[in-house]
Amino acid sequence: MKKQSSVKGFTVLSAASIINKLLGLLYVPVVTLIIGNYGNGIREQGYKLYELAFVITNTGIPVALSKIISEQLASSRYKLSYRTLRVSAVLMTAGGLFTSILTAALAGPVSKLMQTPQAYWTIMALSPALLFTSISCIFRGYFQGRSNMVPTSISQIIEQVINTVLAVLFAWLAYQWGLKFAAGEGLAGEEMVNEALKFAAAGATVGVSAGAMASAGYLYWTYARNKAEIIDEFRYSSTDGSEMSATDILKWIVRLALPITLGQVMIYVTQLIDAVNTKSRLMTAGFSDVEATSMYGVLATQYTKVLFVPVVFATALSTAVLPSISEAAAVNDRALLNRRISEAFRTIFMIAVPAATGLTVMAKPVINILFFRSPDGWDLLMAGSWTIILISLVSVQTSVLQGLGKTYVPTVHMVIGLALKLIVNYTLIAVRSINIKGAIIGNAVCYIFAAVMNYRALKKLTGIRLNVRKTFNRPLSVSIIMGIFVYLIYHGFVFMLEWLIKTVFVLNAVCCFAAVAAGCLIYYMLMIVAGGITADDIRNLPMGEKILAVTAKFPYVDRFLMR
Repeated sequence: MKKQSSVKGFTVLSAASIINKLLGLLYVPVVTLIIGNYGNGIREQGYKLYELAFVITNTGIPVALSKIISEQLASSRYKLSYRTLRVSAVLMTAGGLFTSILTAALAGPVSKLMQTPQAYWTIMALSPALLFTSISCIFRGYFQGRSNMVPTSISQIIEQVINTVLAVLFAWLAYQWGLKFAAGEGLAGEEMVNEALKFAAAGATVGVSAGAMASAGYLYWTYARNKAEIIDEFRYSSTDGSEMSATDILKWIVRLALPITLGQVMIYVTQLIDAVNTKSRLMTAGFSDVEATSMYGVLATQYTKVLFVPVVFATALSTAVLPSISEAAAVNDRALLNRRISEAFRTIFMIAVPAATGLTVMAKPVINILFFRSPDGWDLLMAGSWTIILISLVSVQTSVLQGLGKTYVPTVHMVIGLALKLIVNYTLIAVRSINIKGAIIGNAVCYIFAAVMNYRALKKLTGIRLNVRKTFNRPLSVSIIMGIFVYLIYHGFVFMLEWLIKTVFVLNAVCCFAAVAAGCLIYYMLMIVAGGITADDIRNLPMGEKILAVTAKFPYVDRFLMR
């Protein structure tokens, strides 16, 4: 079965993640046109219980499986890796089925507890997805442990395409049905619309379950297609696979997965509390129930969803780097381990810093494109874009620590950080002049604490010390220059084209695209000049030689690539 390097695996996952995020950004504004900020608030509240149930079944075990499989393959224990897959499949399928039923049963009580009983139907629509995502996670963890990121990438795209289409379709159908239902109940005006929106919010989540089912089907088909090749590896196995019983394998999986799962459960419980707390504290500040729900909807969609587009690079890198870290740790190669850790941090800063700079500069144009009906979140995005750096850093740190077998360490740090976030949010959101911006400050406090503590743990475990100038200062300096150029290019294009393009939306979209494209090229070239991107870095990419050949054709660039 085909295996990729960490860099190529990261590139494949990044490409798929960007496609998924772009699809998500395309359908969210369309869904927002149907359900508005109020409907988004209901939908996001419903998602909170789903996310909690999701992490119980789908967070710890796939990470543990990826780490275990990579370690087993590093020592040629092919038969044992196959048995590990079978044991985890039974565990995940049973857990997914149980959690799916439990989530549906708790939909009513939990929605009332969250002070959003309108979210009941949203939770019900999401509950079947938990079974299918559990099945998907079995195969994703297995393929990732084999350093093959293609099945995961394709399955994610399939899942998102189906989700995108059905979210828009069922949001509209459910809204139309809801209007008729509300009219039949004797409601009119705003009450009728709000009643219809609770059904529309549920309709917008139907695609999650359908997409998860399609994804699980594709992954099983891929596994079945490669099963003969997997079985053929048995003849090279260093053991017969009987050195561990099914119980021992199960204990191994649980021992690694439990700290991750418990930590993630605590994180999402904290976020559930935070969701309730955010709305109640906004109402304490003097906002009405509808205003508070709408403001939360803006935070959860226009701010969070856009902010997490560049974070997909960190998620992809974390997924790709975990098996490589586990492999280096398994063979006790300290030099290789430190080299891979340093490269992971260099890569993520090289991506996260310019992304944060670009979103800060282009916050208003981007939000005006994506949410042109109600572009209320651009000020939140401009104020909080810099947290991309913190979130990305913590994501990679977490994966490295998990690869080293310290699964509980980053979890403890994050839980403490979230406790600090709750305190900050509770205090600041109730201040009317700060209101929802207090959530951004609380988020920053959380990730600063986690990043500092994770770095201390890594330094203690591996003795690694980061070269700040090479790792952070270089992309920061280049990003500042890029940000200035992007700002000037955008406003320059607006000035030149406003007489030609009379539609404000089209003008903004054209100028925004031109500025972002120019910014990417400027950053790429300046990083080569500054020595932040080398010829070897480019060669390690898919089609690296072709990209290098094109890059070398730019005037004077070849001399910097040759050094």
